[in-house]
Amino acid sequence: MAAPDMNSIAGSFEALKSAFKPEKAQGVTKVIQFDFTGREAGSWTMHLDNGAYSYHQGPAESPNATVDVDSDDWLKILKGEMNAVSAFMSGKIRIKGDMSLMMAFQNWFERA
Repeated sequence: MAAPDMNSIAGSFEALKSAFKPEKAQGVTKVIQFDFTGREAGSWTMHLDNGAYSYHQGPAESPNATVDVDSDDWLKILKGEMNAVSAFMSGKIRIKGDMSLMMAFQNWFERA
C-alpha cells in the first residue's frame, strides 16, 4: 500500500487516518473544521466519534473548533518541519472555539 501523499491536503487527512489511535479518542465526539488558505484553499472537516475518525471536504454544520491555517503551513506541521505551538503563537494558525480540543489533537495520532 502506498504511503499517503503528504504534499496535499487530501493526502494529509488520509495520513492522519493511518496514524489515528482510536484508543486515545475513546469518549471524544467532536467536529473540527479546517479552513485552509493559500495553495489549496478550502474547508475540510474532521469527525471524531468515540474512537472513530472520518473526514470530508467541505465545511461543518456546527464545529466544536475551527482552525484557520495556510495549506502549506499545515503540511509542514504534519511533516514535522514546523512546530504547531510556534505557528500558533506567531499567528500562522488561528483557532476559534474549543482550544482544549486542539491541545488534545496531537494525542490522537502516532508521530510520523
